[in-house]
Amino acid sequence: MDFVDVANIYQRYLSAEIDHTIAPDDGMYASGPDWYFTVGESGLTCILGALVASKLGSVGALLDLPSGHGRVARHLRAAFPDARLAACDLDESGVEFCARHWNCEPIFSKPDLSSVELGGPYDVIWVGSLFTHVDEPLTRAWLAHLVNALGDDGVLVCTLHGRWSLVVQESYMRLIDDSSWQSVVSGYRQTGYGFATYPNSDSYGISLSDPAWVVDAVGALEGVRLLGYVERGWADNHDVLVIGKTDRAKPWPNALNA
Repeated sequence: MDFVDVANIYQRYLSAEIDHTIAPDDGMYASGPDWYFTVGESGLTCILGALVASKLGSVGALLDLPSGHGRVARHLRAAFPDARLAACDLDESGVEFCARHWNCEPIFSKPDLSSVELGGPYDVIWVGSLFTHVDEPLTRAWLAHLVNALGDDGVLVCTLHGRWSLVVQESYMRLIDDSSWQSVVSGYRQTGYGFATYPNSDSYGISLSDPAWVVDAVGALEGVRLLGYVERGWADNHDVLVIGKTDRAKPWPNALNA
């Protein structure tokens, strides 16, 4: 999409009235009411930046995963009022809330995302703070599964804990207990991807990934292009990765005759 197309989407968003309805059990709002709406809007701006880099001509279908109770979905609906918008999460209450308030197609997730029928193809898939909580094998598998749910030239926009998260843990807030964090950093230093589970979980925890590891992981995916990587791109915190389902090996027109 060109800058004018994206500017028109953003102008439509700015002219819309954002629904500020909050679900009583919205844990994201409870943990940060002062920045809840700013973080949601930042998700939209990440997507708009991705669209500029994409080969898409228009956006007709989007997926928000994990949707929670609509921290980002409410902004997506304002920006894309006529698009098909799906909300997917393990939290069924959150999915149902998004379905009621923003006309989202409900998709109830499972612990293994690879087993979930996502109902694509989508032009845009937004994944805010999922890969930040799973290990390397799941990250690789789930990236591939999400790419498969994109339509031609669609974009996957997802967030990760990057180098800034080292500073966050040490100077601002603990993402996980100190002992587990040392395990995360050890793996990160050795391979580029570190992970440790939360003390009360056997699967979810905190991950930390180096940009070089991310580039290599995207390079292992067939039929895509790495469209962007922005450190601290989401809400000045998480890194943002953009993958386009546009084959990096697609030949130039008439290349064989040149």
